[in-house]
Amino acid sequence: MIKLKHIVALFLASGIFAGLAFFLNNQDKAHHILEKIEETTGMREPETAPVENDTIPFEKKLQDELKIISSSYSKRTKRNVWTLARGKTIVVYLLQAQKFIQKHGGTVLLMEELNDNPNSYQSAKVDVLTAKGDSLHLTLQVSDNIFMKNASLMSIAFQIAVTKPNTKLSPEIIGKLNNLGYPFDLLVPPFGLNDEFYKDLNKIKDKETVLWLAMESTKLNQEHRKYRPLRIHHTEEQIEENINDAKKVLPDAAGIATRFGEQAVKHKQLLQAILKPAENKKMWFMDLSMEERTIVPQTCKDFEVICKIAFPYNPDNSSIEDYIRIKLREAPKSGTSIMIIPLTEQNLSKIEDIATKAAKQGTSIVNLSTLFNSK
Repeated sequence: MIKLKHIVALFLASGIFAGLAFFLNNQDKAHHILEKIEETTGMREPETAPVENDTIPFEKKLQDELKIISSSYSKRTKRNVWTLARGKTIVVYLLQAQKFIQKHGGTVLLMEELNDNPNSYQSAKVDVLTAKGDSLHLTLQVSDNIFMKNASLMSIAFQIAVTKPNTKLSPEIIGKLNNLGYPFDLLVPPFGLNDEFYKDLNKIKDKETVLWLAMESTKLNQEHRKYRPLRIHHTEEQIEENINDAKKVLPDAAGIATRFGEQAVKHKQLLQAILKPAENKKMWFMDLSMEERTIVPQTCKDFEVICKIAFPYNPDNSSIEDYIRIKLREAPKSGTSIMIIPLTEQNLSKIEDIATKAAKQGTSIVNLSTLFNSK
């Protein structure tokens, strides 16, 4: 019996070793077959990305997110005071902070606006519990006079008035425009000027051109026929042909602006006939008529065209200096501002330092297309 047991044990051991040898010899084949099955069925387990050890403190990451400009500690309130650049309201900052805190596993315990902080434009209390269980007690305050870069946008456009058929762009005006150092728009009548004028436009840098089209108005008379105004009695085909011809004169024109036009912006059929080719040419439309009963916003909803209402300088309402000052102040208050003034040497001299003034309040000067597409 003992010998039989030994024989059985040897037989079992031999089988195990043989099986192990077979497994080792065919291991590569087995892996290959398994990979094929995973590729065919889509059941391959996803690769796990290596976990990085995040050593940046939560407080520092939140400061970077809000782009604070200074930090201090108040012994009186026992809070960290973070000063933020002006350009966003405190409510926007609070929403930004809340989103960041929740994304990183923290909890907002308190968010409360303060109305009695004499040291800031706007402020709020914020209490936070981090994912690690640490408490953070903050006072966020928006600076009264330090603005964030690109907090607001302003566009400056110049109207090129046609006084006579031989109107020219003087070398002085071309030189001043090229020395502005920022983008701007030129509202150009596509008709009524000589060929030399349009050639001179090529000498001007950083410009965006706009079709300044005469439109239905009680002010139109026989002298305005050279501008080929868009009239209520015109057919859609005539209006489209007019705009097509204008685009041939100024092929790079980005948009259409009204000249005169207080009757045109109240007439739905005429507006539709103008907006249709504007849509086809991917141009925007700007109502400068200052007509209170304009229906441009409502009519524009039927087209894929950006439509805006802007208010050019009116000598009956203010001086040019007051108008420039108002438009500059308007930018940080509303986020955007459009300044439209006649193109003269005198007016160019009055805005020579406007880029510096705009930068101090966090306003960037951009062309109209950039401003229209920013909202």
